[in-house]
Amino acid sequence: MDLSRFPIEPEAVVRRLRRWVECESPSWDGAAVSTMAALAAEDLRGMGARVRSIPGEKGYGDCVLAEFGSSNAGPGVLVLGHLDTVHPKGALAGPMPWREHEGRCYGPGAYDMKSGICLALEAVERLRREGVEPKLPVRFLLTSDEESGSPSTRGLIEKTAREARFVLVPEGSEPNGNLVSGRFPTTRFQVWTFGRPSHALLQRSVGRSAINAMAAILPRIEALNGEACSFTVTYLMAGERVASVPMESYAEIICTARTQDDLDEALVRLQDLGTGEDLGAGDDIDFKVGIKARRPTWTPGDADALLWQRARDLAGGIGLQLDCEMLFGGSDGNITGALGIPTLDALGPVGADAHQHSENIDLSSLVPRGRLMAGLLATLD
Repeated sequence: MDLSRFPIEPEAVVRRLRRWVECESPSWDGAAVSTMAALAAEDLRGMGARVRSIPGEKGYGDCVLAEFGSSNAGPGVLVLGHLDTVHPKGALAGPMPWREHEGRCYGPGAYDMKSGICLALEAVERLRREGVEPKLPVRFLLTSDEESGSPSTRGLIEKTAREARFVLVPEGSEPNGNLVSGRFPTTRFQVWTFGRPSHALLQRSVGRSAINAMAAILPRIEALNGEACSFTVTYLMAGERVASVPMESYAEIICTARTQDDLDEALVRLQDLGTGEDLGAGDDIDFKVGIKARRPTWTPGDADALLWQRARDLAGGIGLQLDCEMLFGGSDGNITGALGIPTLDALGPVGADAHQHSENIDLSSLVPRGRLMAGLLATLD
């Protein structure tokens, strides 16, 4: 198979991508993600895959498991992606309309990571049309909560990955085009402050405000940032829309570090914030820290290196000079790589500005990146 001439059709990728981007699917909206999962399942069935929809758990959306090739062919290649995005419904009609401009494509989830899945589907479709039979069965697992840290799907990912020989993750590539073989760990922490309610007008002094306590905590969380570990408060919820002193406040913090030991220490440091310090309301405020989700360290091993070398050799044949790196910023590749299953990440299109209104992909990267994906799917054994 001459990859340098392999017929990836960027127009077909963009047509599918637009349909997918226009099906908004924020991670926290289970119904919206389930609608996106149904769309993906329909496309996969139309390509001849055997498809199973997996009901969502913990309020998250449905997942999709699809298989090409014989169901009894043993371990194969798992393409692992996520259908959820960080952008709320309405972003498409507001700050993030679908658009193509100066060789780039914009829209909620276009880069992270619907384009990568669409590109992988294009590679499978073209292999079938060209009569190229992959040496191993190809399976897709498309999950619903990656942007939330995969709190409901980690077990599903681990179970499915253990039945695979290789895992390919078509997350979007950074502007340098590098692939990823290894990622540092992340933890999503939860923080609560609990106060005492009272009438906000008649008995204000009787109450103890959980909002005031959280306001005292947040600058201390920011002050924990350093070389060993980063802390970012990503979500805050508090109070009632009535005339009551608020009794509960909740925040989420995402944390990353170079080692799991540093993240374990981060938990201790967060817990210490609620002891020995005035939270603005004397002794009547309670403070609690929990863990919402973890992603383990994926330290590349020999099998990961061999997979990367295969990708590098294939890329060289189509004029791509790629490097490989270990990155911050978790993906579900953390989970499979930590299991010791050969994993290669960032195989999607080159793009920029993940999680921003300007999130985009470089359309000129579709053909070479699609050829690389097709080469991997066809030749891994």
